Amino acid sequence: MSKQVYLGGDMLSLGQQMRREFEKKELERLGFKVYAPQDDKDINDKQNANQTGLAERIVYNDTAGIYKSDILIFDYLSHAQGTIAEMGYVHGLLQYVDNDKYDIYVQCTDVRQGTGHVLKEQDRSEFSINQYVYGVILDITNGRGIQTFEEICQELISNEEWL
Repeated sequence: MSKQVYLGGDMLSLGQQMRREFEKKELERLGFKVYAPQDDKDINDKQNANQTGLAERIVYNDTAGIYKSDILIFDYLSHAQGTIAEMGYVHGLLQYVDNDKYDIYVQCTDVRQGTGHVLKEQDRSEFSINQYVYGVILDITNGRGIQTFEEICQELISNEEWL
C-alpha cells in the first residue's frame, strides 16, 4: 500500500510552484501518493478563487491533507507564513496524538541556508532562522532538523515500510 505525503511549502511564486511540482513528481516516481495544496483548485486557483470563506476552506482542506497523510515534508522559508503555521499546528498535534503517526521532514530551499557564512557582526548575517521556529523544526523531525530534498528522498526509500 502506497503511503501519502503531504507536501507543504511556498507556492506563491512561479518558481516555487515549479519546485513543488518537481518534488511531487519525484515523490510519485518513488511510489508515494502526494497531497500538494497547490493542486487543490478549490482553494488555490488564484485566477478564479472564490473569496467567500477562503481562509476557512484553506485551513480545512490543508489540515485534512495533513491529517490524512503518513509523511509530512515542509519547506521552511521565512516568508512562507502558511507553512510555518502548518509546522506549528503539527507540533501542537503531536502533543495529543501518537508521535509515531507521522514521519516528518523539513527542507529549506533558500539558497543562502547552510552555506556556513557566519559573521561576527550578526546584523550582517545573510540567513538566519527564528530560534523558536527552529526549535519546532527540531522537535517535529526528532532532531534531524533541516535536510535537503535529496537527503529526504534517500531516507524515504531506505525506509522500506513506506513502500
